[in-house]
Amino acid sequence: MNRNQKLGLATVVALILSVLSFISSQHRGERFERGQKFLPNLNPDEIVEATITKGDQVTQLKRVGDEFTLVSSNGYPAKNEAVNRFIRDVLGLSLEKQVGRGDDMDQELQLTTEFDESMRVQFKNAAGKQMVDFVIGKSLEGGNGSYIKRMDGDARNVYLTSSRAYLTAGDDGFLRKELLNVAQTEVQRIRGAGYTIEDQEGTLKLVGLPDGKKESPAVGQLKTALTNLSFDKVYLADDAQVANLSFTQRVTYDLKDQSHYTLELAKSGDKTYLRISGEHDLRSINPSELETDEQVKEKSEQWEAAVKIQEFTAFHGSWVYELSEYVGKKFLATAAELMEDEEKS
Repeated sequence: MNRNQKLGLATVVALILSVLSFISSQHRGERFERGQKFLPNLNPDEIVEATITKGDQVTQLKRVGDEFTLVSSNGYPAKNEAVNRFIRDVLGLSLEKQVGRGDDMDQELQLTTEFDESMRVQFKNAAGKQMVDFVIGKSLEGGNGSYIKRMDGDARNVYLTSSRAYLTAGDDGFLRKELLNVAQTEVQRIRGAGYTIEDQEGTLKLVGLPDGKKESPAVGQLKTALTNLSFDKVYLADDAQVANLSFTQRVTYDLKDQSHYTLELAKSGDKTYLRISGEHDLRSINPSELETDEQVKEKSEQWEAAVKIQEFTAFHGSWVYELSEYVGKKFLATAAELMEDEEKS
């Protein structure tokens, strides 16, 4: 064998070894490792749309600017913390073992959406391109972990997660349900049908209590009713379920910063519905009246509050809220129910 033949043979051998090394590295990359992440390459910043299907519930989320809205709830805002937690929980899914694959296994482990307890999650990017599509099936009987598989791509392997997968499903888990969070100390006056509760030397008191009467616990509930005020369900104002309601009861909260919130309530069967709006005493600012830095600061803060109230009313005017029985009862209290007999000594 001459020198050129030897060099040619060496080149061929080197090429074969290189190919074998590449194939081996590819297999090592695909080899399952206990504890590996289910979706190691998912970039949460690229998620623009999410569809979560569980039973007959289909939750659709869409990013608008820096926030998500619920397409499946007529575009009502989602609670960003809930969306971020969901994405974080998905990213945190790790795998215990590879189980196998096949249609029979999918049925046995409930890895299709025909089963009520199964959950399908789909993410898309800004271009509408699918990023990931996977299904969570039944949990391991007598153990820790859930069966899971991707629906996209060629590999449809079934895995068992390292711990049971608990992911939020349904619009309720994502809705931004808090309407207001006003502390009792910020309230100057509460006005309802036939009653007024007013701040007197730092304490909200029912005005005009007759002799022999005292405030009932219902007064205390009204005082704090705007603290973490939340709803159960939300409807577009023209939704057939709420369009013909009669909002006959009204409660107005006058705040110390000159803001006012008006709550209009309607009853239908055992359900209580709410329309809410706000206004501010400040309508405009006359620069010639502002002589000191303190006055400028005060008026600026009031103007900011007035703008927020306008935005609040513009948004909430499109919606009707269903309240829980406990919350609704606070606002429906009558003047007579706000007082009770004093205990006789």
